Amino acid sequence: MATLTLYDLPEEEVSRLEQRARAHARTLNSEVVDCLSRQSAANTDTENWLQQVEALRAELKGGLIPEDELVAATERDSH
Repeated sequence: MATLTLYDLPEEEVSRLEQRARAHARTLNSEVVDCLSRQSAANTDTENWLQQVEALRAELKGGLIPEDELVAATERDSH
């Protein structure tokens, strides 16, 4: 396992992480690891989804949809 040191983390962010850790009955370290793991997995899922959409779009007559348009549409639809 690697060691990660964070500098200049805002105190309010530390407080939020501590609250989340207590709510999940975890240490602060375990909560941070979980948050990072979830975010990494979400990014991978998004990247995989974009690749699938691009592959399907390539099969259609219109060609590829630019990635920034896909991301914008996804963000718009998720709010």
